[in-house]
Formats: sequence, structure tokens, C-alpha cells
Amino acid sequence: MKLLLITLTVLTLVGCSAEETKHEATDSTAATSLPNSFFTTDRPANVKDLVEVKKTAKKGDNVTFLARVGGRKNTSFVSSLSMMIVADPSLKSCELMGEEEHCATPEDYCCEIRDKLNQGLATVRFLNNSGDPYPLSVDGEHGLKILKYVVVEGTLFDKNEEGLFIVDANQVWVGGKPSYGHDRDGSGE
Repeated sequence: MKLLLITLTVLTLVGCSAEETKHEATDSTAATSLPNSFFTTDRPANVKDLVEVKKTAKKGDNVTFLARVGGRKNTSFVSSLSMMIVADPSLKSCELMGEEEHCATPEDYCCEIRDKLNQGLATVRFLNNSGDPYPLSVDGEHGLKILKYVVVEGTLFDKNEEGLFIVDANQVWVGGKPSYGHDRDGSGE
């Protein structure tokens, strides 16, 4: 009887341990990258810049706009959530000012007027089926990098007069980076 009890206990512990490992592997696999369905290689045509879309968009609207990843120093990508900050193409990041090493963090658009910057920014979220951001950074996902052009298609979640503009992404096209004198290079236009 003791041997049977010990055998059942060991099998139960091994079974539980294997099941826990299976769930941990599933959870960690799910949290390592976004589903491919969020990204497209086909750039949408006739896309307006972010600032133009912000002027008329209302909560719940489907929106599509051109922007660049960046706008806040060291927080363009949230380290533990699938969110990013994007900036309107009319805003000048430091690498487009023509001076070598003008700024160590060109993604913060430090030379722009604060009000203009606030009106030219948006937050883009990538949500799972439960309506929550994935617990991962999107930095590097399908080529997403600071200062690259993106076309974001999604639903406007929230907006206010101070510049708040939160979009839940449905699909994102990732382009390239511009260079000094060629501000729209990488935009796919």
C-alpha cells in the first residue's frame, strides 16, 4: 500500500510539473513576439500624415496615418508593453538637422516647440484578444525601430485637446528612415 501511495504521489507531482512547464512554455512563447497579422508589407496608398488625421478623427473611428517612431526620450517603445510613440513627419528629429551628432537622442525631437510636438504625437497599442497590450516591447518587431516611418491602420481609442491620441493598431506597415535633405526617404511615398 505504501509503495502504491508513493508511486501515485510521484506520478502526480511529475504530471503537475510537466503541466506547469507546458503552460510556462506556452505563455513565454506567446509573449516573445506579436502575431504576424499586425504587420503588412503592402503600404497603403494615399495616406495622410498623423497631424491631418488628428484634426478630424473621433473616438471609435478607423484611422490610417503616416508617422515616424519616436517623440519621447527613451520611451518611444514601452519596455514591458506592446506600445509605441509615433510622431508626425512634419516634426524634425535631430538627425535631419544636418549637424553631425547634434543630439544623442534624436527620437525625442528636442528642438521642436513643445506644443507642436504634443499635437504631433500619438500612442499606438497592439492589443491581444482580451483587449490588453501584450507584455513585451515591440522594439524590433518586423523591423520597427526608432525614427523609421510607419503607416498605422487602427481604431482611435482616445483623444483630447492637449494632444492625446491613442490608436489600437490593426495593421502596421514599416518603412525606412529619412536622411538629411531627404526627409521623406523611407516613407514609401
